[in-house]
Amino acid sequence: MKRTTITLPEETVAAVEHAARRRGQSVSATIRQLIEKQLAAERAVSPFEAMIGIVSKDLPYGAAAMEEELQKSVADAIEADRG
Repeated sequence: MKRTTITLPEETVAAVEHAARRRGQSVSATIRQLIEKQLAAERAVSPFEAMIGIVSKDLPYGAAAMEEELQKSVADAIEADRG
């Protein structure tokens, strides 16, 4: 591992320290996990990107059903991000 120094606002430091205590781990481990989780999320395909190319006029549902599915996918992604 490589050591790095970062500067954070006081409220962010307090939030990370609180998360580390809640998780029963070091601040460094907590920061690593949070960064890795964010980077993985950025690499993941969004629900919208995943739908590219699947729409055709032969689908058995219309725009309203598609919108409902998109809302559910986004809600699921937000819930998953909350941990």
